[in-house]
Amino acid sequence: MFDKLRLIAHIILGINFLLFLSKYKIGSNAYKIYSIYLGFIVLIEITIKLVVDFGFENLIFSHLYFTGQFILLSLFYLELLTEKYQKKIIKFNLILIPLILMVNFFINPSEIHKFSLLEILLTSISIISYCTFHFYNMLSNRKEFYLINCGIIIYLFGSTVTFLPRNLHVIYGYSFSMALHILNIILYIVYLIFIFLEWRNINLRINK
Repeated sequence: MFDKLRLIAHIILGINFLLFLSKYKIGSNAYKIYSIYLGFIVLIEITIKLVVDFGFENLIFSHLYFTGQFILLSLFYLELLTEKYQKKIIKFNLILIPLILMVNFFINPSEIHKFSLLEILLTSISIISYCTFHFYNMLSNRKEFYLINCGIIIYLFGSTVTFLPRNLHVIYGYSFSMALHILNIILYIVYLIFIFLEWRNINLRINK
């Protein structure tokens, strides 16, 4: 079941990236950053697939995924958010959080080979807070990237809950780990559907 869901997710992700790429030149700065983010995720997925096929450990790429996602989505929201204090928070986090993570890995090098709870919490909660800022701003402004914002907050909130106990698979076994994987991939597919619906709305506006 998980392999089928993962295949579906990969197909939708690839389609979304190509769709966003098709309007890249005429998109806003936020649109372009989000397109780059989708390309980054596609590249990570391909790399992980190759690493697994060659029999190597792929957990180290989780750090690149979480940190890269944090940086690119922070830049995305830096373009979207309008209040000065919100932008200052993003700029501050872009410096502080990577610094904290580098110090943590230096002090605890063993965390490089497993899911880092600190990394997951800091990066995910920061992005969730940016989503909340954007929802608040949209109460009085144009609802730009509304569906993507919904998808991000649903996926990150849910996936944070599923990622945090991942290291407990040693205690609870394979079935527990697989249940978390399935839940996470379902949330990811929901997020990808929101991305597709957002692109459809953007395309309709462009073609009017």
